[in-house]
Amino acid sequence: MPDWLAYVNGRLGRLSLPEVESAQVREELAAHLEDTYLSLRAQGVSESDAVRLACDQVPSWLELRRDILSAKLEAFMQNRVSQIWIPGLVTLFSAYVLLALMQFAGLRVMISHPGEPRGIVLYLPWMLSLPLIGAIGAYLSRRAQATGWRVYFAASLPALALGVFFLLLFPLAFLIDPQVSLSIKATALAAAIVNWVILPGFALCLGVALQSLRKVREAHS
Repeated sequence: MPDWLAYVNGRLGRLSLPEVESAQVREELAAHLEDTYLSLRAQGVSESDAVRLACDQVPSWLELRRDILSAKLEAFMQNRVSQIWIPGLVTLFSAYVLLALMQFAGLRVMISHPGEPRGIVLYLPWMLSLPLIGAIGAYLSRRAQATGWRVYFAASLPALALGVFFLLLFPLAFLIDPQVSLSIKATALAAAIVNWVILPGFALCLGVALQSLRKVREAHS
């Protein structure tokens, strides 16, 4: 009987896929050709004809290679949407809608330095709600089979989005209003990063960790 895996490796060439996925694709295709060959042999087809008919299952290896890569890319994009962007948008929307509602309700803010430049601005009830929002984002991400950094990325998207915004704003902050000293601008920008990126990001990631701990406990119970 032909070595179908060697045959597939020789025809399919190199795939731009992770090694594990590439090996899985090759083994599945080789198994399909082998099953076709054995089925033909069981029907009384000669060995040479069975090999030829099994090989004819793939009329164009180049087209098959393109179809495999296209299917894997589509699956990759679908996974990213369900594992990262949908949970991330849920956390982003939930976090800032809740903050807006709290501010509308007259939420009192804690400020470490009320003068200029302003220091740490802390909306304590909102900050205490972020671990719950982060846990919800982590749950949605893990439900879509996400693992590792993808879960943390999805859950901490509210902080990461503002982090990107501040990085883009950073060069402009030193060009606007030249009468304000650079030290004041730098201090204000650093305080804003702590207020809206570092502290919220920590709180959101804390929710991810707590959700992970709960999942581990449920698995062992």
